[in-house]
Amino acid sequence: MLAQITEALRRGDTAAALAAARSAVAAEPENAHAQHLLGLSAQRAGDVGTARAAFERAVELAPDRAPYQFSLASLALSEGDVAAATQGLKQTLATDPNQLPAYLTLVHLALAKGDRDEAARNLRLAQRVDAEHPQVLVAEGYVAQAGGDAERALKCFTAAVQANPQLAGAQHALGMAYVGRGLWPFAEQALNNALALEPNNPGGLRALAEACRRQDKPAEAVAALDRLLALRPDDVFARAMRADQRQALGQEDEALADLLALLDAHPAQTRVVESALPLLVQRHRGEEALARIETALALAPGNDRLWIARLWLSGLLQEDPLVLLQRWHGTVPGSLACLEFLAEYHEAAGDTAQAVAYADQALARDPNRFASRLVKLRADFRADPAAALAQAQALAPIARSGQEQRTAYAWQGLALDQLGRHDEAAACWREMARRVASAHPLPQPQPADAAPEGETGGGTLLWSPTGVRLDNLLPALQRQLGPRLLLDRIGQMVRGDGFGLARRAPGHPASGNAGSWRAGIQARGLDPATAVDWLPQIDGYTLAALRGAHLLAVVADPRDAFLSWMVQGSTQDYIFAAEPERAAEWLALGLEALAAHREANPGQVSLVRIDGDAGVAAAALEQALGLGEPLAAVSHGALGFAPGHWRQYRQAFAGEFARLSPVAVRLGYPAD
Repeated sequence: MLAQITEALRRGDTAAALAAARSAVAAEPENAHAQHLLGLSAQRAGDVGTARAAFERAVELAPDRAPYQFSLASLALSEGDVAAATQGLKQTLATDPNQLPAYLTLVHLALAKGDRDEAARNLRLAQRVDAEHPQVLVAEGYVAQAGGDAERALKCFTAAVQANPQLAGAQHALGMAYVGRGLWPFAEQALNNALALEPNNPGGLRALAEACRRQDKPAEAVAALDRLLALRPDDVFARAMRADQRQALGQEDEALADLLALLDAHPAQTRVVESALPLLVQRHRGEEALARIETALALAPGNDRLWIARLWLSGLLQEDPLVLLQRWHGTVPGSLACLEFLAEYHEAAGDTAQAVAYADQALARDPNRFASRLVKLRADFRADPAAALAQAQALAPIARSGQEQRTAYAWQGLALDQLGRHDEAAACWREMARRVASAHPLPQPQPADAAPEGETGGGTLLWSPTGVRLDNLLPALQRQLGPRLLLDRIGQMVRGDGFGLARRAPGHPASGNAGSWRAGIQARGLDPATAVDWLPQIDGYTLAALRGAHLLAVVADPRDAFLSWMVQGSTQDYIFAAEPERAAEWLALGLEALAAHREANPGQVSLVRIDGDAGVAAAALEQALGLGEPLAAVSHGALGFAPGHWRQYRQAFAGEFARLSPVAVRLGYPAD
């Protein structure tokens, strides 16, 4: 009968094992082995009371049997009674100094409380018993890891897996070691191996999802998170991550469902609010978006990020931002972020004195507020570029991020430019480009012959090269075109049709085609034939894949655009490469795709030169978009510099301009 119990436990038939164990104990109550098997069966069934009583009876009947003492100690550990477990493990070893599982458990207990010396002591004792045992190798790896020796730990975990590939703990440890070193493909493989042996390990599923996310494999990440959430439906982190990965897959409705479930439970969760608002707005659920953010603010009125999200929403709802800023200031008068937004609002409105007053209020509380000092620098810039240069030079030491460092160098260069010191300005801007910034990486341009066959069924694509900023023009167009003008790609990765800020290589399921483009627009209740879709990038692939659409390109001299992109940034927020020649190459490739498409399909391209006659540019936009009302004259401010300013930098950027000059000529600009 005892063999039947062992076999039932081995095959996982807990009910059969427990029934047989009860019968065995009833038949032979003084049989210590039967009592021990009853304890194991009851523990497996979750009956802790019966398990404890059986283990205690087994120890009482056979005090010289160390495995029985170990089982009792393990039960205490499973209940969280570390003191009783430790005492039981020590008693186990007093009975039998060769009880390897007891040493290993003591190693892990010591590591859990941060006592590496104690862990190492017990590891040495375990190694005397069997240094090559897979579980001893795992323990050795964890002790090495605790001592900061990641290389040794990885070797130990690898050896353990080689010794016993079916040991889930070894596969898991190896996977986590790869995670710690950022070796994501290896981590994914090891964690999949571990989960094949132990499918319901929450830590393994979470790590697997992260490994897949880091490799830009959202489908695999979502699959792991589905399994994790089936085990732990209330795991906030897992649900938030699944929402993010669903967005990456273009599964926006599913992502929004996750986000709203999170907000139902945690209404003021900042990151979740920030992610949910754009998706709600895109689905014409602006009232719900407003209700959600107002609920969050009621619960956390001092959270600046929530106020910033509310401010973003106010722009879409066409509210007066000043009213909201004053409300924010009244609610949180100590918010330096609010003071800086007020300063920037008044600066944009042309009220320099009021802008400086708010900036001064922020600086009185924190003299190193970067944005406030920048407001003051801009206020002095035109009137006194020498003073502005001094202020810009003082900004660099207080810059906390790569983006702030870039801004400091940009303004130093601009001040030098105003002073006519163009070579020094160029040197500043080259130094600026070397600073790491938070921006979207440049997508790799793809050729036209890689595009699938298909037609868009009409519609208009609106594009401008990096450096030609449409920040002021787009709101004016939105007022006339309304929801027909799609601007959801700006600053976000949300559409999922393959033509957003990030691009996939041709042949990838998410690389984008005419069908996915149409479906993305139709999902918003719009007719693709009448939509005007702002694209962040064009290349041969884009123009060939969407060959039935009309392209409205708002351009400037490519050399001016290069200079403006480097210093002023872009509507796309694409990173200006650390090597300016690489940025020039990328810009040239996009413009060459435009020129080739225009030469091959002149009737499908409207080219609007924003650096020429402003009235002519406005009229061309009105005609291309069929606007019912005239546009105000289009300002050269889209460039940041006066047209032709690139000539001041002929020598400083000679190589970059040599790359851009041929395509400038193709677009109608002079060679020099």
